[in-house]
Amino acid sequence: MKSKDETTSVWTLPNRLSLLRILFIPVIILLIASQNDRYLLISSLLFITAGITDGLDGLIARKLSMTSRLGLYLDPIADKLLISCVLITLSYYHMVPLWITLVLVSREIIINGLRSFYATEGVTIYPSFAGKLKTTLQIVGISCILFSSSVIIQKTGLIVIYGALLCSIYSALGYISAIFSPVKENQDK
Repeated sequence: MKSKDETTSVWTLPNRLSLLRILFIPVIILLIASQNDRYLLISSLLFITAGITDGLDGLIARKLSMTSRLGLYLDPIADKLLISCVLITLSYYHMVPLWITLVLVSREIIINGLRSFYATEGVTIYPSFAGKLKTTLQIVGISCILFSSSVIIQKTGLIVIYGALLCSIYSALGYISAIFSPVKENQDK
């Protein structure tokens, strides 16, 4: 039986923010599916709010010592689900090229799979600056694309998504290099 402290630690503010991000996903997707300018603007505002919660949950967890094992898994899952689902929806409506979505989502699956595998071995692979920049660029780019009242802002958003794509590839290569370099060093000895 869990103690009261263990039970309440699951429902920390950072974990609630991560769960909120997950709950936003179907709402944002339905708003995008409407293809109505007003609803796209609302989806942009919800997506921006979700992006803010992404930064807040980690900050609050560290500053207020509210980190939890659940939070370590829930936060990145919420991030990847939100961005991947929205990118897939935007590609369906031809607002983001499909090949970009395929590269970005595939990268997330591969890198998170490797991170999870190594986590079971007790090795933690922390996000790199390029990986964090990629996430930030994705949030900014997607928000701009959803802000449909201005074609200039939409095109700027797509350019930002291309920047996120470059950061995504660069950070993936860094993660893969970091993961496999100790194996190579051990083989050389």
